[in-house]
Amino acid sequence: MNIDRNVSLRVFGLAVMIFGLAFSVQVAATGHAHHHTPMAMMESVSDDSLHQLSASWRDHRNQPLTLKDLSGKAVIVTMIYANCQTACPVLVEDVKRLYHGLDDAQQANTRVLVVSFDAERDTPEALHRYAIDMGADRPGWHFLTGDESDIRTIAAVLGIRYRENPSGGFDHSNVIAVLNRQGEIVGRQEGLMQ
Repeated sequence: MNIDRNVSLRVFGLAVMIFGLAFSVQVAATGHAHHHTPMAMMESVSDDSLHQLSASWRDHRNQPLTLKDLSGKAVIVTMIYANCQTACPVLVEDVKRLYHGLDDAQQANTRVLVVSFDAERDTPEALHRYAIDMGADRPGWHFLTGDESDIRTIAAVLGIRYRENPSGGFDHSNVIAVLNRQGEIVGRQEGLMQ
């Protein structure tokens, strides 16, 4: 019972954070707010922004993507590998639950990144099948693959540890991170929510 309450509080906390980010994006876009004058987004990228990472990714639709392409949107990001039968499906379900806790306007201002640890096997085609099987092939969601060095870099920046194990799978930490519209990490949930 206490675990269910803690999980609900964590999901609520991340949802509130995303709502705040999505609301600030909406305010900046529309200029409608009480006692608030929106400021134009600065051209420079902060040292804490993931937008400064120059990696080129391929999503599950075989479309190219850089993190800077997500500028101006809140982002929910996690890392998985498609052959995982244990924690990874739960992570994706946790992200879906978090995303579905947002209203339509908030969802429109939020992107989801699910980055694979497995550069060798998780091709765009494999990730496309995985996204469909998980019920997560939707606009604004990107299941990503890239070079091993880029995967290691984003994992390090997100504070996600992983290593390939002898069975061909991956041992990894279970993290969901939230980025603001400038690409800075503003929230991080470690552990599974279910």
